[in-house]
Amino acid sequence: MMPETKVLLWDFDGTLGYRPGMWRQALFDVLRENDPASPITEEDLRPLLRNGFPWHQPDIVHTHITTAEQWWTEIEAVLARAFIGVGIHSFQAARLAQLAHHKYIQQQSWYLFEDVLPTLSKLASEGWRHVILSNHVPELPSIVEGLGLVALIDTVISSALTGYEKPHPQAFINVLEQLHYPETVWMIGDNIEADILGAAAVNIPGILVRKEDKRANYTSLDLYGVSTFLP
Repeated sequence: MMPETKVLLWDFDGTLGYRPGMWRQALFDVLRENDPASPITEEDLRPLLRNGFPWHQPDIVHTHITTAEQWWTEIEAVLARAFIGVGIHSFQAARLAQLAHHKYIQQQSWYLFEDVLPTLSKLASEGWRHVILSNHVPELPSIVEGLGLVALIDTVISSALTGYEKPHPQAFINVLEQLHYPETVWMIGDNIEADILGAAAVNIPGILVRKEDKRANYTSLDLYGVSTFLP
């Protein structure tokens, strides 16, 4: 296999696609569906989801997780703790966590930003190959396929099954190895720490999108501006 000469590594959540409300919304939705009279609000759940996910501790490697089932077992425990934290009994919390798991990955809950397809298509026509590198769920490839990106994306890599969360250096090194070290590679994402500084640590230049941060060398508030920084 010949190495790709020009590769763009893309983050997914907040960069290419989004799920309104993220995990908090998924938990709240299943709670509302199973107990419409519950006084628990989305804001009650918010602080209980700020810790526990693997990307909250990217320095901790989880290469022992090799299947989607193993990954979700650990994540469902995180979701169950959130339900318990708002006063739900542990047995019920475990059941709701399973439901929230399936709610979260429902295809109809995911959307693309409007600038994604035109930008990726234009860059592909200019010889850039697209790879998604995301701290995400095992089902990310299916989500990407459901959003109609298959023709534009060469590879989808989710941290759930690699054992490394961005900004861990190995998350990026593994991709470079898999792609046989492209001659030119850039990282594009909306998270300064995970995407841009993480990539910079292994000498991959990055473009911060949809946000501004003085630590970023290159910034664009939308994807249309990405091409202005590329060689």
